[in-house]
Amino acid sequence: TDTRLAARLLRALATPGVVAAVPYVEQQSMLARAGRTAGATVRGIDPAEERRAVGIAAHIQGGRVEDLVAGSYRIVLGDALAEALGAGIGSDVVVVAPQGTATPAGVVPRMRRFRVVGLFHSGMYEFDRGLALVALGDAARLYRTGDRVTGLRLALEEPFAAPRVVHGLAVALGGGLAISDWARNHATFFRALEMTKSMMFVLLLLVVAVAAFKF
Repeated sequence: TDTRLAARLLRALATPGVVAAVPYVEQQSMLARAGRTAGATVRGIDPAEERRAVGIAAHIQGGRVEDLVAGSYRIVLGDALAEALGAGIGSDVVVVAPQGTATPAGVVPRMRRFRVVGLFHSGMYEFDRGLALVALGDAARLYRTGDRVTGLRLALEEPFAAPRVVHGLAVALGGGLAISDWARNHATFFRALEMTKSMMFVLLLLVVAVAAFKF
């Protein structure tokens, strides 16, 4: 409810190290255009809050996050996702919600046409290929979430403190919440980095050993 969300927002903002707490509605959906389809996460955001959280808003090209006005049914795509759909600024894409609407003829997919008003390039292919942004109100109507949101995204002063901060906040809010952070979401990537660092260390030791042996 609005009251519970407001209380959680205040508690999150009161947590040391948290500089912004942004509500969002998020759902896996199918995007389609001109015979092309692609699965992606569609995230409903509040443009003003998204800008304050210093997120993807700073990487939008050809438009601004403020163009996502509720009721206008506009969308911002990752540039790799736009390429997969053959879409550009000014194109229309159809967003198909995973939930359908029951009719006498059966279950009919819920879908809505959105106008592309911007592209973003975050530098991480996972986001650029798999994320689209729409207005929070438009996402709530499409996915029929009412006044409920999927969760809160936090912006922190110290990114490496994310695991500790989100765990502490979840406990303070009474538990029963699903939590995640950037390190956990990209665990495979960081394991690959650690493995690369270890291999480089071993190779450097071998080079030093060979050089010492020659002398």
